[in-house]
Amino acid sequence: MNDAGNPESPQPLPLSRRHALHLGALLAGTGLAGLVSAHPARAGTTPAERAAATVAAVTAAGIAPSAAGDDFARMRAQWRAGYVGSDYDPADPAIAPGLARLAAETHQWWSTMETGADRAFLWPDARLDVQISFAISISFGRLSRMALGWATPGIDTHGDPKLLADVIAAMDWMVAHYYREDGQIIGNWYEWMISGPQSFNLAAMLVYDDLSADRIGAYTRAVANYTPEPIATAANRVLTADVVVGRGILAGDAAAVRLGVDGLAPVMSYADSGDGFHRDGSFIQHDYYPYNGSYGVSLLATLPGIFQRVAGTPFAVSDPIVYEWIRDAYDPLIWHGGLMDMASGRVIARHNEQDHHAGHAAVDAALGLWVAAPAETSAWLGPMLKEWILADTQDDPLAGRSVPALLQARTLLADESVPRRGPLVTSHVFAAMDRVVHRRTNWAYGISMCSRRIANFESINDENLRGWLTADGATYLYDHQIDHYNDGFWPTVDPYRIPGTTVDVRERRPMEGRGYLNPQDWVGGTTLADRYTAVGMWLASQGCSLVSRRSWFCFDDEVVALGTGITAHDGRRVETVVENRRLATGTEAVVVNGTTAVPGLGEQTTVPAARWVHLAGTGGYVFPHGVKAHLKREHRVGRWSDITQHPSWKDDTPLPRDYFTLWLDHGVDPDQAAYSYVLLPTADAETTRRYAERPGTAVVANTSRVQAVRALNAGVLGVNLWALGAASIVSTRAPAGVVVQEGDEEVALAVSDPTRAAGKVWISVGVPANRVLAADEGLRVITLDPLTVEVDLGGANGTSRGLRATYRPWSVPDLQRVLAGLGPAEVSPNARQALSQALDTLADLAERGRPAHAQLWALRRRIAALRGHGLSPEAAAVLDDGTQRLFARLRP
Repeated sequence: MNDAGNPESPQPLPLSRRHALHLGALLAGTGLAGLVSAHPARAGTTPAERAAATVAAVTAAGIAPSAAGDDFARMRAQWRAGYVGSDYDPADPAIAPGLARLAAETHQWWSTMETGADRAFLWPDARLDVQISFAISISFGRLSRMALGWATPGIDTHGDPKLLADVIAAMDWMVAHYYREDGQIIGNWYEWMISGPQSFNLAAMLVYDDLSADRIGAYTRAVANYTPEPIATAANRVLTADVVVGRGILAGDAAAVRLGVDGLAPVMSYADSGDGFHRDGSFIQHDYYPYNGSYGVSLLATLPGIFQRVAGTPFAVSDPIVYEWIRDAYDPLIWHGGLMDMASGRVIARHNEQDHHAGHAAVDAALGLWVAAPAETSAWLGPMLKEWILADTQDDPLAGRSVPALLQARTLLADESVPRRGPLVTSHVFAAMDRVVHRRTNWAYGISMCSRRIANFESINDENLRGWLTADGATYLYDHQIDHYNDGFWPTVDPYRIPGTTVDVRERRPMEGRGYLNPQDWVGGTTLADRYTAVGMWLASQGCSLVSRRSWFCFDDEVVALGTGITAHDGRRVETVVENRRLATGTEAVVVNGTTAVPGLGEQTTVPAARWVHLAGTGGYVFPHGVKAHLKREHRVGRWSDITQHPSWKDDTPLPRDYFTLWLDHGVDPDQAAYSYVLLPTADAETTRRYAERPGTAVVANTSRVQAVRALNAGVLGVNLWALGAASIVSTRAPAGVVVQEGDEEVALAVSDPTRAAGKVWISVGVPANRVLAADEGLRVITLDPLTVEVDLGGANGTSRGLRATYRPWSVPDLQRVLAGLGPAEVSPNARQALSQALDTLADLAERGRPAHAQLWALRRRIAALRGHGLSPEAAAVLDDGTQRLFARLRP
C-alpha cells in the first residue's frame, strides 16, 4: 500500500468527504462511497489516451452506441426519480423536515459561492488554486446539492431561474478551468475519478433539460478524460463503473453505458481471496482489511442506483447475489441500527461516520434493493429491514433520508403483511476477515483478530492513529446501551486497554505497527448450527516478543475466555484486559465477591482473590479459580484529533467520558501464564453470584496444546486443538477447531481448520453413533462406534463442516462402568465406595425422572475433594468429565 497522493500512486479519499459535501444518503446512486483502494493510473498514458483506447476497444468488440433515444430518456427519468421522487405532499410531516434541510443547504452554498467573472475558485474554503483535488470534490459536491435544491418540488428554490443559471455557469467554469477534457490528475486520484465526477454527473442530470448539446458534450468529455473505464477492485470498481454509466446516460452513449455495466461483472461474484465479498459474508478492501462497514457499504449502496437507472432498457442488470450479501455480510453485523466497528477499518476514527451512520447506509441500500426483490427474497428481506429500522431507538434511520427513500420505508413499515422479524440469534464466523459475531436476543459479542491473511489495522491519511490493538483479539460487547461505541468511545477509551486483548504495556507511537500480519495461521472459529462457536487466536504480538494462545467459547448465556502460553521476555509487564466499558452515568455500581468496589471516579483497587465481579447495566465476570483482579473507575477526556489528523475529521473539542476497567496482570516477562474467565452479558449481580457458585460451564483443558470448555446444560463441548491431540471425547490428528453437542437422541459435530493448511482432518468423537442424518460435503464417516470422520477442509477457507447422527447418549451406567474400570492405583477403596454410592443415587433419580443437578454438583465437589486423596489426578479428570456430560440429560 502506498500512501503518497500522486497520479502514479493514488491514495484513498476518506469516506466522509462525501458528507462534508452534504451529499449524505441522498446520493442513492453513490451511497457511502469515498474510500478507495490504491490503484495507480496506467503508466505511460494520459487519461485522454486511455479514454480513446477504451472507446476503440468497445467499438472493436461490436458494441455500437445504437440504443434508442427513448431508452436514454427512460434512464434519465429513472435516475432523477431516485433523487427527486414524485407524488408526495411537501407538507407531509415525515418529508417536510428533509425538504427544509435541503432548502437551507441550497441557500447556504448558493449565497457563499463566488460568481464573479474573475473568480479563482467557487468557495473560499475549497480553493482550486491551493488544494485542487480536494476542491474538485468539494465544488462538484456542492453544485450537485444546489442542483437538487433547484430540481426538488416543495422548496423555495425549486425552479429558480437564477439558481439554475448560476449552477450551469459554475459547471461551465469548472470544465473550462480545472476539470478539463485535456487535463491531468493532480493529487488524490479518487476525487478526479470518483467523487468529483459522481457529483458532476448528478448535477448535470438534474438540470439536463436546460443544457445544450454542446454543454453536455463538454461535460461528459471531461468526465471521460478522467474516468474512461471502470478500474480497481471491489467497491472502487463499482464506483468507477457508476461514473462511466452516468456519463454514458448523459451523453446518449450506448458504448459507455455498456462499458460501465459490464465493468460490474468482476464484482458480482464471490472472491476466493483478497478484495470483495466472500462466501462467509466477509468484505475485504486493500487486500488485508475487513471493510463491510465502509467500502462494502459504499459498494452495496451504489448498485441499486445503477440497477434502477438502467432498468427496462437493453442495459438492464441485476443479480440475486446482492441479496445474499445483505443477509450474510450485514445482518449479523447490524445491532440496533449500528454496524459493528470491527468491520469498519479506519473509519472508526471519523466523528461523523460512527456505527449508526454505516448502519443507516446499509438500510438505505437494502431498501433500494427490497423494492425490486423477487417474492421469495422479499419474504425474508422485508421483515429483516423492519427489524433494522424499528430496533434503532437511538438514531432514527430515516432522518435525513431522501424523499424516495422515505417513501420506500413508509411503504414497508405500513405493510401489515410484512411482520417484524425480531432480534437475530446466530453465531457467525467471518473466516475470510478474522471476525466473529455471537448474537443472542438482548446482547451480542464481537471478536476481532488478525493473522497472516488479515492485518491488524489500517492507518493512512493521518487516520486511525491509535488502532494498535483493535484486532489483537479485541472483544466488543453490544447490549441495551446501543450508543456505547457511537458516543465518543474511540477518542476517549484507553487505547492500551482494549477489552479482550493480552498486551505488552509499552508506549506506542501514532500509527505504529499498522498493517502488521500476525505470522501465526491458527486464527478462526468453528460454528455448530449457527448457534455455538469456538474461537481461537494464536498471536505473536507486533513489536515485541509476546506470544499467546487464546480462545473464546460462545454459548447461550455466556462467553468463556481462556488464555495460555502467555510468554514474553522484553522486561515489561503483560496484561489481559477483561473489560474497559464506557459508563452511561459514571455511577454504575461495581461489586466484587458481594462487596462494593471503586465507588467513585478516580478510584482504583486490587482484589487478591476475586471470584466474581459485577458491573451494573453491563453484566457479570466470573473467575472460576479466583484471580488477582485490578479494577479502576476513571474520568477520561479525549478529542477526535487524538486519533485523526486528517483535516476533514480533525476536531479538537474535548470529550469527557467515564470508564470502568478490569484487568489481570501477568507480571514482567511471564512464562506460560494463563487465565480463564466467564462473561455473563446483561446478568444482574445475584445471577452472577449464583453462577460463580454453580457455573454453567466447565473448563476441560487450558494448555498450549488444547483449550476446551463444556457448556453443561446445553451438552456442548468446544475444543481448540493447537496441535494434534485430544480433549474429553474429541481427538484429532491435526490442528483443528471442533464443537460437539450431545443431545437426547442426536449428536452434532462441526469441524474447521483455522490454519487452512491441514487439508483432510481426522476427528474421533467418543460416542456410539447409529445412523448419519446429515453430513456436509467433504465429510466421510470412517466408523460409527466410536464416531470417527475424515473431513476434507482443503477448500473450506476456514469455514466449518459438520454432521448430525443418531446415537446412544451418555448415561449414569456409562459413568459407573468408567469407575469400575479404574484400577486400585487410580482409585482407593474408600474413594470407590463413596463415588459408587453417589452414582447409585444418581442412577435411581435418573430412572425415576427426578431432578438430579444438585446431586451432580455434589458429585463434582466430591471428585474434586478426592483428587490426590484417594483419586489420581488422571482418574479425577476422567470422572469429572463424565459427570459434566450428564448435565444436559438429567433434569435440573
